[in-house]
Amino acid sequence: MKNRVDIQWLRALAVGMVVLFHLWPTRVSGGFAGVDVFFVISGYLITAGLLRKRPRLGEFWLRRIRRLLPSALVVILATVLLGFVVVPPGARGDFGGDAIASTFYFENWWLVGSSSDYFAAVAPSPFQHFWSLAVEEQFYLVWPVLILALGLSTGGTSPGGKGSSTLAKYAFGVVAAASFAWSLWQTNAAPSEAYFSTFSRAWEFAVGAVLASGLGSRVAQGFSQAGRRNAAVAGFALIALAAFGLNEHMAFPGWAALLPVVGTALVIWAAADFAAIAPRLAAITWVGDISYGLYLWHWPVIILGGYLVAERGSWLTALWLAISVALAWASKRWIEDPIRRSTAIAARRKRAQYFAAAASSLLVFSVAFALNGVTNAQLTQAQTAAEKAALEPCFGANAIGDAACLPVPTGQIVPSLDIAKHDAADPGSVCMTKAEASDVRLCDFGNSRAKFRVLLVGDSHAATLLPALKLVAQRNNWQGTLAYHAGCSFSLVERDSSARGRACADWNTALQKRLAKLPAFDLVITENYAKNRLADLAHVANSTLADGLAAAWQPLIDRGSRVVAVRDNPEMTASMKSCWDSAVTNSMAAKCSMHQAAAFVTDPIQQAQANTDSVKLLDITSRYCIDGTCPAAIGGVWVYRNADHISASYSRTLTLWLEKRLQDLLGGL
Repeated sequence: MKNRVDIQWLRALAVGMVVLFHLWPTRVSGGFAGVDVFFVISGYLITAGLLRKRPRLGEFWLRRIRRLLPSALVVILATVLLGFVVVPPGARGDFGGDAIASTFYFENWWLVGSSSDYFAAVAPSPFQHFWSLAVEEQFYLVWPVLILALGLSTGGTSPGGKGSSTLAKYAFGVVAAASFAWSLWQTNAAPSEAYFSTFSRAWEFAVGAVLASGLGSRVAQGFSQAGRRNAAVAGFALIALAAFGLNEHMAFPGWAALLPVVGTALVIWAAADFAAIAPRLAAITWVGDISYGLYLWHWPVIILGGYLVAERGSWLTALWLAISVALAWASKRWIEDPIRRSTAIAARRKRAQYFAAAASSLLVFSVAFALNGVTNAQLTQAQTAAEKAALEPCFGANAIGDAACLPVPTGQIVPSLDIAKHDAADPGSVCMTKAEASDVRLCDFGNSRAKFRVLLVGDSHAATLLPALKLVAQRNNWQGTLAYHAGCSFSLVERDSSARGRACADWNTALQKRLAKLPAFDLVITENYAKNRLADLAHVANSTLADGLAAAWQPLIDRGSRVVAVRDNPEMTASMKSCWDSAVTNSMAAKCSMHQAAAFVTDPIQQAQANTDSVKLLDITSRYCIDGTCPAAIGGVWVYRNADHISASYSRTLTLWLEKRLQDLLGGL
């Protein structure tokens, strides 16, 4: 089985798609579908092996451990150690959690729980690619149990027997159909979760399993060698079509995943003999041989390499590729093959092998846990320093309006660009309700025993005020609560029928019910993305959107809460990221600035406030724009972390101004 040239080529094509997508995402726009190719291959090879011989669970799992775990642990350990050295603490995110989730193969569900998006613009964790390996390991854990059950259900005959084989076809077909149906539903209802979910991917393994059970093998054997080669070529063509035809904006996996899955299945089904031309394409076969190591190493090399070398270019991309290939070859040469082929290791008692695997995993866990603790300590120290600096004259927003300060400075801008892009108010998104969800998450800050209670509510733009509001709460002895939803304004306007529209509407309804059960807040501060339009609502007038906002505020007003509506911050150019990439110091920061008129749009929240008695408007425009221009950096601080979200560092510098404006608006605090 392992000598089949076509399967080695499939492996090479799959890993090539993934690697090239990560290196050149615009050129190989559907390269992420290479993972689906791997899933079908795994389903076929594992099932074929299990059907030939009654599975002994302990023996099977140990073979998988010896094959996969050593290289994975080496990559995780190397990534943790190097990441700790080259990545600034503020940009590490939850490295420790990601490393631990990868070590114990639940990274896919860890990403689901943290509301991650595979296609997010912000640089993801260097461990994120372990999500697919986690899905595979979960398959390896469950699948042999199913095979064993099939063997027992036929009176104890070998699973490879005729009766068992027939049953297997039906069973695998049912799994494939059920999982595919679930994938279609979940891709529409919760696309981010569907991408990582074991249940929405199981059908891809099951397709390979169906092939392994012998479905269609007689039909394939009836074809000539030339006919089967043509069928295999057609399968490779479908995979290539997926590589260049799919893109990150399409719903995936869902229907779109049929392209790589059907293409891979067609190649495996044809079982074509390519031996005659294999020597001329030995390089492809070799890439297939190192595909596992290449998949493991390439992503950390790309992510961590970006912190080591700030510049970009084709030569650098080629360098990351060369390093990844070299590490993959070394990994196979000195880790994978020796351990997999070692008769001494295989001869050891199962208990000893399990102990060695557990001890190695715990070692990596311990290192990740320890370094994560150091990171948290560094962040706490940095946070304290940042909060102190936020109140200093001429720093950040404090520079505006002070004749002694230079609002647009001439020195180095802080935080560093590596950190600025990750400088979010809620870096782990632990308080955020994700786009396709409707669960209400309330996060508290300030003094939990204080009498004065304030609520910050809205979408992610509202959350950008949290660093400043936290300091205001500390200075004034407030009890604070945050409630926000990604991409969903605090509004009772009618939503569209999309998954996000329904989730947003449900969240607003659930939030209103939750707030009604809590003691009334003394102060409610709300902000939303001014351009927020959910699909079918793109044509809806601002007056209608304003009515929806006012309707959400009214129950709070009726209970005695004072409401302050915040005008949204400017939206900078979409090329902000590329601008940042070239702006090493503020000498180039002017290129990232925008004219005030172009940076703002009509905000429905302004109309809603004008039409609602007692609601006050807080316009922060004067802290973002100076003399008609909205700079990218003010007072030596980066104002934005991306095109439309202000950085946590700059938000903190709004503290004194925000405190004063709230006092003015409310007649004291």
